[in-house]
Order: sequence, then C-alpha cells, then structure tokens
Amino acid sequence: MLKLIQEDWGRFDLALEGDEEQDAVATLIHAALFTDAEVPAPSDRVDDAYDRRGWWADPKAGSGLWHVRRQPLNDDARREALEEAREALRQRASALTDVAVSEIPSPMEEAGNVSRLFLRVTGAHNGRRFVVKVSL
Repeated sequence: MLKLIQEDWGRFDLALEGDEEQDAVATLIHAALFTDAEVPAPSDRVDDAYDRRGWWADPKAGSGLWHVRRQPLNDDARREALEEAREALRQRASALTDVAVSEIPSPMEEAGNVSRLFLRVTGAHNGRRFVVKVSL
C-alpha cells in the first residue's frame, strides 16, 4: 500500500510498507490536516487576496492549520491548532469514528522551546482502534 510518511515540519514522503490498516488511517489523518483549505474571500486572516491557498477543485478540502503556522506559538495558537485539527478530521475524515485529538506534552517545553506542537489522534476505523501521533 502507498502511504504518506511525515518527515519533518509538514514535509512528507511516500512509502510502500507496513501495517496496511494503520497506514491507511495515518495517511487519511495526514491528508486531512496538511492539505491547505482555502480562505473564503474577503478575509481578515490573509493580507493578500491572492494568497488564500486551497485547491480550486475543492476549496474546503483540508484544514486551516496553515493559518496557525503563520503566528507565534502561544496558548491561543495551541488552542486554535487543536480546534482546527478536530474540525478538519470531523469534516474530512468521516471514515474515522470516536476521534479524539489531544496535545502531547513535549519534553522540549521544559527547556523553553515552544516552537512545535505534538498531537495524539485516537479513534476507530472499521472497528479497530488506532493511535496516530502528528507533529505540527
């Protein structure tokens, strides 16, 4: 099975190995979270009317996480990222049930590094439970 593997900071690679059920779930989650949803015009979220991102064939596909990446990572941005992830998975990953998104505390935060956010996505797919960890 062809799957997406998260390399770093939203970059992905393709692979052809592993547990197919878990890989299908991880690929679905990565596609829902890391595809940029288009910002409706007009919007106060983007300065440039031509930089609304998204895909012309399906402007609502994906998530608005790219908005959050443009701002400093503080408590408000963390809450917004969690909400964006939950909403994207609710709307774009309907094959998943009982989905819960939570933040994984980073050991780097104790050293003062708050530049990354780690998520734990749990739920069920075809009756099987899954846990997928995602780095934003």
